[in-house]
Amino acid sequence: MHRIRPKPARRPALRVETGPGVQGQVDLSPYEVVLGGVPTPVVCFSFVLAFSRWRYFLFVRHADRFTVMLGHRLAFEELGGVPGAILYDRMKQVVIAVLDDEPVLQDDFARLVAHYDFKACVLEPGYKEGKGKVEKAFQDVEAFLRHRTFHSLDDLNAQAHTWRREELHVTEHRTTGERPADRLVVERPQLQPLPAAPFRCEERDRAHTGKHFHVEYQRSFYSVPPQFADRWVTRCVLNGRLWVEVDGEVISEHTLSDRSHEYVTLPEHEAAFREMGTGKKHTRKQFAGLGPAAERFAQGLDQAQGGASTYHMRKILELVARIGRERVVDALRYATGYEAFSHTAVARIVRVRRMSGAASAVQAALPGANTEPETQPPSEATGEHQRPLSHYEALLAARSRPDKEEPDGQ
Repeated sequence: MHRIRPKPARRPALRVETGPGVQGQVDLSPYEVVLGGVPTPVVCFSFVLAFSRWRYFLFVRHADRFTVMLGHRLAFEELGGVPGAILYDRMKQVVIAVLDDEPVLQDDFARLVAHYDFKACVLEPGYKEGKGKVEKAFQDVEAFLRHRTFHSLDDLNAQAHTWRREELHVTEHRTTGERPADRLVVERPQLQPLPAAPFRCEERDRAHTGKHFHVEYQRSFYSVPPQFADRWVTRCVLNGRLWVEVDGEVISEHTLSDRSHEYVTLPEHEAAFREMGTGKKHTRKQFAGLGPAAERFAQGLDQAQGGASTYHMRKILELVARIGRERVVDALRYATGYEAFSHTAVARIVRVRRMSGAASAVQAALPGANTEPETQPPSEATGEHQRPLSHYEALLAARSRPDKEEPDGQ
């Protein structure tokens, strides 16, 4: 059937030439290119100035609307200006629908159009002849791809840039009879000037890092420095790259993974996490330096609090920095006697002893106590919630009973 079916008649088309700076044309075309020995699907973004035939190409892995907007921005920046109108077919990255001959643009793309102040013109469905200048440019792209080898996507784009500058734009164009580089000299002054700030093309949204200090994107997880664990951050994605911002500062950058359910952890982030583990040992060493009372308290703290014991030690060391070593060590001895193994209990004992003035009576009531408390000058309150002294007297009384029942709330 392919051999005997008559070919359809070609639709007539009218060649239209526009003046300098009036019109550009944009289109996309998919290819399979061997990158580093591996056949890889890519998409070519093509931008053509209608008057000069100056061309810009960007090869990408996935042509979503954010990458299409990036292609526009890079083309405008290389040109140093913007044409008055740009012609498109009904690509989904640009237009949602056409109502009463007026295109309804994607919200993000509408922001790009407003930022650069050009008109987006959308052709009727199937009328590819209307943007023949950009369609013709893909024939040059196919010839370029046939005669070269590429190590990576970056290498492909670098070679395409050199090819455009050194061959394509300095070769006489078949239709105009002039070199695109020469006609660009005439067209560039007629382009609209670039706005003061570049357009932000990337996909931006809020993300939570979780306790594992990774952010999720399309079922894969990408690391941030561990000090940013369990925080809300700004996740940015553009052209196969993901980066994370906090207060406008980039804290992490990744190349997107092609696989899902993968944890991508940068070596420096893993090293920082392991260094934090070394900090845990440092905290325990500092705590043991408070003396034998602290060592006995630490043993009970490990049994009572498990993996959270280092956190309690850190809070107690902060208390030492605020009110002094001797008062906290004294409180650690009493807390060990009460079997009250937490940083909040130590803070309460410090405050009770300061406010009650009954330290000697409490010390005498401790079973087996053989250390005289040290008299300390009054200091500022710790800011912790206060339990009355009678609470601790009840604990001591319960410990003195033969059955040694533990009261509620111990």
